[in-house]
Amino acid sequence: ETPEDKAITFVVSVGHERRVAEGVVNALKESGMSGEMLLSMVRSMAGRWEVGEDEGLDALVASVKQTLDLSEGKKVVTFYAVPPNAWASSQEDATDEEHDVMHDETEEEKKKMRTRAFVVEAVEGTSIADVAKFGAGEGASTLRDYVECACSGIMACSTCHVVIDPEWFDVVGGPIEAEEDMLDLAYAPRSTSRLGCQVVLTKEHDGMVIRLPKGANNMMDFIPFED
Repeated sequence: ETPEDKAITFVVSVGHERRVAEGVVNALKESGMSGEMLLSMVRSMAGRWEVGEDEGLDALVASVKQTLDLSEGKKVVTFYAVPPNAWASSQEDATDEEHDVMHDETEEEKKKMRTRAFVVEAVEGTSIADVAKFGAGEGASTLRDYVECACSGIMACSTCHVVIDPEWFDVVGGPIEAEEDMLDLAYAPRSTSRLGCQVVLTKEHDGMVIRLPKGANNMMDFIPFED
């Protein structure tokens, strides 16, 4: 087994598809790496992957996967993200559990709010959280300023919390019970809240509007991980 084969096996072992693993190795080979150096680089980029401490492999995987998906005919999905200062996004606005202030918005207020949304593009099959972490383009870069994912997408935190615009909630669908448990810990959760890591984009989401909360509750900051 060559070092390149070992590198592919390693990337697969940390949870990625073989076609993506092969793409990662090919990308590194195109950059001039080969043999043991390439294998060492892949292992180094994986970091402490067991505890979610990536050192660059996830970003390379995401880039390779997007290239492969586009070459295989997957479509680009466009959605719109409303920044926190363009709607009632604070904790104070979400204190009434029986009534969501979003439903009191007038058509004029909704129209004004949406004019302040920024455009985000991503390939179908990508989660909102992964768009924020690894997406390309100005919209994804801006989304990155508002959405994080402290638990690396294993649904163990609420830092990728987003609010689906009420008019799109039926299309996106509601959360499962485990996701609801995390949303209870989110900053200012609403009746249409979702975790971004659980919303995977499809062509049906083209044109979707999401709203970004004013803050995030990161419980991961208080977990005493051992070195």
